[in-house]
Amino acid sequence: MTETTDETSADPVTVLLVDDNRDWLTLVVHRLREVAPDFDVREANSPDDALDRLTDDVECVVSDYYMPGRTGIELLSEVREDRPDIPFLLFTGAGNEGLASSALSAGADDYIVKTSVDDSAAALATRVRTAVDKHRTERALAESEARYRTLVENVRDAIFVARDGVVVLVNEAATTLTGYDRAALTDGDIVETVVHPDDRARVRDALDRGVPQSLDIRIRNRGGETRHCILDTDDVVDDGLPGTIGVLRDITAQVHHQRRLERERDTKEAIREILVRQSSRVEVAESFCRYIGSDPDAVAAWVGERTAGGGLAPLAVVGDESYLRTAGVFDADAAVRRDSTEPSLTAFREGATVVRAVGDERDTDADADAPATAPDAGWTAAAAVGGIETAVAVALRHGGVDYGVLGVYRRGADDDRERRRLEELAETLGYALSTAESREALVADEVVRVRLRVRDGDAGLLAVGDALGRDAELVVHTALPRGDSERYFVTVRGASEAAVTDALAALDGVTPGAVTPGDGVVRAQFDTVAPSLGTAIADAGGVLHRVVVADGEATVVVDLSRRRPAGPFVEALAAAFDSVVMTARSHRTVESDIGASVLAGLTDRQRESLEVAYRTGYFERPKRRSAAEVAEAIGVSRSTFTQHLRSAQRKVFAELFDAE
Repeated sequence: MTETTDETSADPVTVLLVDDNRDWLTLVVHRLREVAPDFDVREANSPDDALDRLTDDVECVVSDYYMPGRTGIELLSEVREDRPDIPFLLFTGAGNEGLASSALSAGADDYIVKTSVDDSAAALATRVRTAVDKHRTERALAESEARYRTLVENVRDAIFVARDGVVVLVNEAATTLTGYDRAALTDGDIVETVVHPDDRARVRDALDRGVPQSLDIRIRNRGGETRHCILDTDDVVDDGLPGTIGVLRDITAQVHHQRRLERERDTKEAIREILVRQSSRVEVAESFCRYIGSDPDAVAAWVGERTAGGGLAPLAVVGDESYLRTAGVFDADAAVRRDSTEPSLTAFREGATVVRAVGDERDTDADADAPATAPDAGWTAAAAVGGIETAVAVALRHGGVDYGVLGVYRRGADDDRERRRLEELAETLGYALSTAESREALVADEVVRVRLRVRDGDAGLLAVGDALGRDAELVVHTALPRGDSERYFVTVRGASEAAVTDALAALDGVTPGAVTPGDGVVRAQFDTVAPSLGTAIADAGGVLHRVVVADGEATVVVDLSRRRPAGPFVEALAAAFDSVVMTARSHRTVESDIGASVLAGLTDRQRESLEVAYRTGYFERPKRRSAAEVAEAIGVSRSTFTQHLRSAQRKVFAELFDAE
């Protein structure tokens, strides 16, 4: 028998009374409505009538035990088939302990002995309220737990509940994140199983302390992959017992993104330092290789340079170069380069990016310890011996000219982001090699001088020549790149100052500058947009020596490094202009080393400041241009121009007066 209570339910209670004694049923129902006005009492005179009137809103059934046809316990069994959790009370005048035990064993919630109508109604009201309140509480708890379980199972974060250091609950997201099933996470030590060794002590402390905390930790999933996570812990009561709830959020993607940003920033800073500090091709290539080789996964990095004969020679190598020698990359002849699948040789031949996963390329029947019998047949075996898992090779090109190949051999699988990073590095390296080669050509003892005839009516410089007429001759002394445009300093013969001014003002894509007369020529300054002759020559690896525009065409004299083939250089220019014809080619030896040594000591800005100052009459008396006007012409402040000019003058004088 359950303990009675005088508390009433907060909501109305619908109760179904079943008794075959109509008189007794009528009296009890009448009295029950008086003592419990919040009850909605319904009557049934037989078990069949009760089953017919058992609607979904009925919250409690009270039945007599002895009834014709079947007992109250038999009715209980039928009711529970449709309503397995509805409170069911037996109400009978033949009370005994055996009957009470049978009723409770059969699943009845309570057993009430009939006495007087008043006493029976009061007792019945109390017992019904107790049974209904208990059922409502259990149902609310079950619904709450169901909502909790649904929420826990459907959130994307991994959730676990631990009690006394043992995990008693995990959600589906936890199994997805860790790769372990629920049994493995709850039966064993989850900290030992999942948490990175370096973070286990902090996680155990968080679970033991039972106070709200947030930790940056690492876990290792079943496949051995490390994931970065945020672990939030707090107190929780689960199944009535205190414990700790942990929420594990995977932030690996965010961590990798942040590291990529930091790496990109570091890369830009490192490359800027290389471009500023290194001047020769070898220094540039070695610096790039050292930077790439600083990655702990890098086995070797190298730059292969295109030779004048179309071959490939090492310019810089960092790391373990035994693979490159064993695979025959260094000394590959033309036939091997033509047929090989080795990544660097393939990228050089095809002018593209080539990625090879050694495990996918290697012949599984080959002996990894056996020496390579041919560069193509043995490169995968040589790579495996050297611990190389992925090879990435990128063709080096700039301004339409092939400079060679960048090859990187590393541990680990292919990574699209890493591949794109290397392609960006290769693009910058191509530019740096082109610039370094042009700088070397300026001071080289021997260069290849080519003479070209260029025609293009839409090109800015040639358009100026056409506008001046066939009787005029335009000579370019200096060309300075200015982003998307180029600034020219020229002299014009055969045209007046007014004619030059009018011609420059009339052309689209040409921005006039200063125009001044002097000594039978007109000196002029102007900017042109693409296609720009000076920029195209520099991008293709040439050094502009002289340009003369007359009779609708430009005669261009360019110096190339002796290592730079003239053919690809001309092809690169031909891609930008309508007609490019090489009319002469010769080797030129620099007889005096004074000019070369002076130029070698100047930075690009110092040389530019000195040359433009000279070309525009800054050193003449009286001055044709002031310091402010020259500074404006080269696009810097007056103080910056003065600083560059003085530095250049000091270096020139030091070379003249202090050189041995």
